Amino acid sequence: MVLETDHARELGPRGSGVLLRIARAQARELALLFSVAVALTLAAFRATGVDLQKAALGVYASAGTTLPTDSLVSLGVELQVAALAGVGVSGAALLWRARAETRPHGARTRRLYLLSAGLCLLGVVLGAVLVVPALLELLKFGVLRSGFVPAYRPYWLAEVALFLPIAVGVALSLPPLMVALVSDGIVSSTVLHRDWGFVLLGVLGYASLYSPPDSVTFVVYGGVLLGGYVAGLAVLTFG
Repeated sequence: MVLETDHARELGPRGSGVLLRIARAQARELALLFSVAVALTLAAFRATGVDLQKAALGVYASAGTTLPTDSLVSLGVELQVAALAGVGVSGAALLWRARAETRPHGARTRRLYLLSAGLCLLGVVLGAVLVVPALLELLKFGVLRSGFVPAYRPYWLAEVALFLPIAVGVALSLPPLMVALVSDGIVSSTVLHRDWGFVLLGVLGYASLYSPPDSVTFVVYGGVLLGGYVAGLAVLTFG
């Protein structure tokens, strides 16, 4: 079984979880960190001249096809990426602070956190190389029927190309991350099993904001993320 400390905190409105307590106590600092990360990310786009929408379309558009881009749409994509960067940085800071307040299991959980980060990067690569092309082929040949038409919706294609791989990376990273959080006493296994509704809200939020407005891609995003969470619960239960 997964090692869980006796003083494991709970996460959720029915518990005084260390994560929620720190988030409340340091709300201003976390909000500032989020804002700085967003601003720096947008500044990096402006300084480098990178156009993520154009890059994504160049990789995944059909051969010989030139899809139009729009500067306002490119700015929207950059804002989406910047928001993810802000969430990632502030979330990492919150986790770092929470771990400092518990009695972590040293090298054991450090390895799990590193494994989680490595699997996240691997998932992003696999999502970009395998998952996105496979999904586009299924849509192209009508295996999956959807209102998503890459040739007519360049922005939709850019969203899938950029944000579905991130969903795959997060899903792969969840099992070792959940084990590490439980082992460090930051959150209890019981709460992770009980309060799955909050996770579902997060999944629906990500799928709503970062997937095209059609049912197929929405379900794919949600299925990938929920699959990672269920895999984590399985490891906690049977590992």
